[in-house]
Amino acid sequence: MCRMVAFSSAEPRDIGPYLASLALFCASGNLVEGWEKRPGGNHPNGWGVAWRSGDEIRIVKSGNPAASDPLLSDVRARTDRFIGHVRYASDPATVCAANSHPFQALGVTLAHNGTFYGKIGAEGDARKVSDTIVFLELLAERWVERTLPGLSEALRGMLSDRDLVGEYSAANLLIAVDDRLFAFRRFHRNEEYYTLYLKSGEGLTVAASQPLDADAGWRLLADGELVELSPGAPRSVLLP
Repeated sequence: MCRMVAFSSAEPRDIGPYLASLALFCASGNLVEGWEKRPGGNHPNGWGVAWRSGDEIRIVKSGNPAASDPLLSDVRARTDRFIGHVRYASDPATVCAANSHPFQALGVTLAHNGTFYGKIGAEGDARKVSDTIVFLELLAERWVERTLPGLSEALRGMLSDRDLVGEYSAANLLIAVDDRLFAFRRFHRNEEYYTLYLKSGEGLTVAASQPLDADAGWRLLADGELVELSPGAPRSVLLP
């Protein structure tokens, strides 16, 4: 369970305001009613950010609460592609920097809100790694044509395989590859929590678990909507 944010910009911009949004998500981001509130905030179990620097993706991660971690405020960057994530761990014993999102495999960077079960969950338990890592590794292998249609086909095949993913809670995803950035929303329960919003303006497209401001331009992605976050001109498809 988590809160996430990503942006795609026509020109490099300061990531500072988006780091501040992560700190706010950590402190007071939406929770499902009845979930335990923990010391350090509503999503205090680590954070991670990824951004494009030249031809590389740089990642900084921590197992500490984003709202109080001095490392978060030490991060300085300007970029045109960014992903950020704060975590609410289903098992507090797993809290550490290595288990914070985003993760990377075969050139793909991914952050996830939700939990996979089935073969993916079982392999994660056996390897003592996140189910998201197992999902990412398989997605990176199957996503041969790294375009919006190619990603749609790969996700459709994986998420329709109940043996593979089980009765997963949600597959809200932020995915980066090369200079492309994608957002996907799919939930099976807790619709009010597993949200993903989109806002697009001149030269900038932002996706976030919750709106970052009171601007009326935010819209909630549909269940099954996959969006390529092209700066100012996002394209989307709807998976069944």
